[in-house]
Amino acid sequence: MATWTDIHINDYGWVGKLALKQDGTAVDISNYTTRQFIFKSPAGVKTPKTATFDTDGTDGVLKYTVEDGLINESGNWYVQARISKTGAVLTSAELRFNVTNRLDT
Repeated sequence: MATWTDIHINDYGWVGKLALKQDGTAVDISNYTTRQFIFKSPAGVKTPKTATFDTDGTDGVLKYTVEDGLINESGNWYVQARISKTGAVLTSAELRFNVTNRLDT
């Protein structure tokens, strides 16, 4: 599982993962057809990105490879998973991660 640490402005190419769990147990999300990570910048701008299963979805883990230009501000960022299928939408809690300027480390 990605730890969402040591992230700097303009870093890209790293893989972030989120596990969807209920009462500590992985949720089988293999039949959900829409899978997203919603990133929220320190300025409050929300950016949805298409996520994929890490394996086959039965383990509840989604991943996203961060693209160039997404992480463009230092400060506290948030990410959450949103998945849907006909008749159901699930949204995870937000995970906070900190982005620093390379000179701040």
